[in-house]
Amino acid sequence: MNAISALGWALVHFAWQGATLALLLAVTLTVLPATAARTRYTFALFTLTLMLALPIGTGVRLFNRANAHVPADAPPTAMEPATNNAAAFPAPARAMAVESHAQHPSVVAPLRLQALLEPALPWLVVLWLLGVIALSARLAHGWMMARRLRTQGTREISAALQQILSRLARRLRVTRPVRLVESLVIEVPAVVGWLRPVILVPTSALSGLTPQQLEVLLAHELAHVRRYDYVVNIMQCMIETLLFYHPAVWWVSRRVREEREHCCDDLVVATCGDPQLYASALVGMERLRPATPRLALAATGGSLLHRVQRLLVPSSIRPEYFPRWSAGIAGILAVTVVLLATGSDRIAEASATPTLSADTTRTAPDTVVRAPDPSQSLAQRWEWARTEARQLSKRAFWIGYTIPRPAWLDHSVYVDRGTEVKGENITISGRMYGNFQGLMFRGVRLPSLTGSGDSDDIAMLFGFRSDQGGKPVLTNVHVASAYLPVDFRGRTLLWLGGATDAQSLPIVQELLAATSNPDLREDVVAAVGIHGSSDVVVPVLVRLLTSREPEGVRQQAAEWLGFHPTAAAVVALSAAARSDVSGDVRREAAEALGDNTLPAATDSLIAVAKTATDADVRREAVEGLGQKTSDRAFATLVSIARTDADDDVAREAVETLGELPNGRGLPAVQDVARSHPRPDVRREAIETLGDNLPRAEAITLMKSVATNDPEPDVQRDAIEKLGELAPTAETVQFLSGLASSSRSEDVQRQSLETLGEIGEAGLPAVIDIARTHVDADIRRAAVETIGEKAQPAQAFDILAQIARRDKDSDVQRQAVETLGDLRDERAYDLLVDIARTHPSSDVRRQAIETLGESGHKDSVRAVLGDLARRTNDPDGASEAIEALGDMKDARALAIVARIARAPGDPDLRHKAMETYVDQAPSDSGVALLKSLVNDQSEDVRSNALEMLEGMDNGAGIPVLIEIARSHPNREVRADALRRLAESDDPRAQQVFEGTLRRP
Repeated sequence: MNAISALGWALVHFAWQGATLALLLAVTLTVLPATAARTRYTFALFTLTLMLALPIGTGVRLFNRANAHVPADAPPTAMEPATNNAAAFPAPARAMAVESHAQHPSVVAPLRLQALLEPALPWLVVLWLLGVIALSARLAHGWMMARRLRTQGTREISAALQQILSRLARRLRVTRPVRLVESLVIEVPAVVGWLRPVILVPTSALSGLTPQQLEVLLAHELAHVRRYDYVVNIMQCMIETLLFYHPAVWWVSRRVREEREHCCDDLVVATCGDPQLYASALVGMERLRPATPRLALAATGGSLLHRVQRLLVPSSIRPEYFPRWSAGIAGILAVTVVLLATGSDRIAEASATPTLSADTTRTAPDTVVRAPDPSQSLAQRWEWARTEARQLSKRAFWIGYTIPRPAWLDHSVYVDRGTEVKGENITISGRMYGNFQGLMFRGVRLPSLTGSGDSDDIAMLFGFRSDQGGKPVLTNVHVASAYLPVDFRGRTLLWLGGATDAQSLPIVQELLAATSNPDLREDVVAAVGIHGSSDVVVPVLVRLLTSREPEGVRQQAAEWLGFHPTAAAVVALSAAARSDVSGDVRREAAEALGDNTLPAATDSLIAVAKTATDADVRREAVEGLGQKTSDRAFATLVSIARTDADDDVAREAVETLGELPNGRGLPAVQDVARSHPRPDVRREAIETLGDNLPRAEAITLMKSVATNDPEPDVQRDAIEKLGELAPTAETVQFLSGLASSSRSEDVQRQSLETLGEIGEAGLPAVIDIARTHVDADIRRAAVETIGEKAQPAQAFDILAQIARRDKDSDVQRQAVETLGDLRDERAYDLLVDIARTHPSSDVRRQAIETLGESGHKDSVRAVLGDLARRTNDPDGASEAIEALGDMKDARALAIVARIARAPGDPDLRHKAMETYVDQAPSDSGVALLKSLVNDQSEDVRSNALEMLEGMDNGAGIPVLIEIARSHPNREVRADALRRLAESDDPRAQQVFEGTLRRP
């Protein structure tokens, strides 16, 4: 897709995009009151801006999407290599395999639309350009007229009006200099310009309006200056010019202008304070209303009648009723926006034949130089390339060639640490194997650069950079199926053509010997391993695996040995899986044994799975046995699942058996689920069977285990899986029975929880349990479930009964707490009643605590204040005081302070003092305690002194010192001095010691 087509499609798509945006704005303005001018203006301006952004974004997206795909000259055989061994692919690569978009039904209609409109797109773009040019000329003419208004037919204004303008500018906080001139040309006040705004006052206005009317009109123009409306107006004119063909753009722009005038009207009224005066000024100017140039802003814009009504009688403004069905259409069109946008993406994607994509935003090679004599040996061509790079003075370059695809490689390969490959929600780099359909590769395709056709060969590319001495140093390794794109990073490519394994391996081994960077060495090991000549490759990889190379290099050697089906590879992997010093290498070796197709690899894998000392290695070996089809591998898996002493290894065997093709291992897993002596292994079997058995068989098994297994944790897993498999009435009845009759409380709880997860069908059983179950703890759990799963109205009725009638106070308290979570007015009223009248003190206290957390600040404050003063319920009063403090509200704390000061129960006053000091600012707490030192109650005075001494950061020590020195009551002074003696504060110690030294 070229730029003209992308622009044409963007113009076409904006036909429905613009209509949708306008309709959404119309619905929004219908909802917003006409008096909310700033909000309405913001929505209108945002819509207009979005109208400009949408076609630009659509055009860029379509252009990039269409041109980011691989050229269509690649045959399907090269783009979609055969994949007979899907299990060998890494999970990320397998997950990205997708169908061809061209065959998707949702693409057919967009493709037909594309076929119909594509030929007309160039003409559409031409017509659009002609319209833009014509309207641009009109816009330029308007701009020149506005410029002339600043100087043509103008003269300086009187000093009195200049003073009025300066005063209004200060009131409106306009800091920019504004020039005021009299104009003989215009007939209404207007403002022109942004950086140096000029207000034009018509001569007719000076004689035809009162000074007060003229003043408010000048305020209107200053409001435009303050709001930078001139800049917005220029933007509007540009958008109208670019999108002239769409009526919705003109409608939205008109609304922007109307709401802008309303905003300025509101600002004028707020500044001058007389809407009637301003309305009379508008009416006076209406008869002079001319065709003001579009780039000048005048006070008479918009509907005069609507503006006057809005100013004088806001309640009389007729609502802008929009048909009710318009909201529905707006919603449908909003969904259509998304669907059509998706469809446009699919058009672009479907226009490229292959589904494999290439991102060409990174540069291709600056130069491609081919070897002059392809018949020479690879060593000669390699030397030619290095010489050529020196002669061309290339400090950074690539040398590349291809080798035949190995016979054992039944999928694609990609090794390039420096390039990220992107798919849906994933980004991958490094090494990948699998089917790469649906992934986005950076770079350009190699065949288009080298002139070679697509093939299944392997591209071997090595990037170099010359050091200070001119010696080439390896910097990048790219080993991949030749059809995959390559990111050359702008470096020159020296292309050598094709080579055999025998020619290539010595070159790669030399690179390995000359490279010290551990990461690069890992990639060069991959370049060794990809060669198909196992008899030559395996000795090199074995030497690396058994050497003192870094761990990553040894892991790579083990991984590639898994691809080479030779006895030497199997022996080396078996030894590494048992004895390598690195756990990661041992696990990689065990995994590679699973990948190796040599029959001997199965025997070695069985031995590792049974006898290796590293449990993680054994687990890896067990997983690898799942790839083997022999009866011995299967028998080993069954034996390990039944008898292995390590739970993790046995569980891995169970999981692997469950995933074997055609359900081959499921009977053995069923036997484990029923009879294995260890609960964790049985639990793994339950989960595996639930995921892999036919549904009817799985349900029967889950019921049997839930009833008969001796271990509650296993029963719980079976119950949970049963709820997932069969959320039916029969399951509800079964679980209800378990919840009532099981000997295990854990099983009862899990049954209850699963009933709640089933939803509406399980809720009646939960309610019955909450009312009738013999165990109070189970009833409490049921109450909590009702609060979470039932509708608020239904939950309220049930919880209200339980809160009043249940025989256990803990269950009642749970019902009260759950009522608070409903956030329902009826629940709030009930909580107030329970807090006042419930016979149980514990339940009343729970209701009080719940009320404090309910969020009804004003009403709760009054209720808690009343409860805090009830002397006949000291526990409830104490809880109410604490709840008032927890509200962290100034008015609530004031109630607490009044309780602390008022005569009454000393314990409640002490509670109020504690609560206030804990929750109020420290200076307020000090003030309260200082006042209570003079209280008539000795207990209160003593408590106040004690709290002053114990306040955080010694906040009360200065007051305590003052009391010890000057309080008129000798006993209070002595008590304060005693508190100072007990304090660790240095100030207190100093005062106390000074007192002792007195004669």
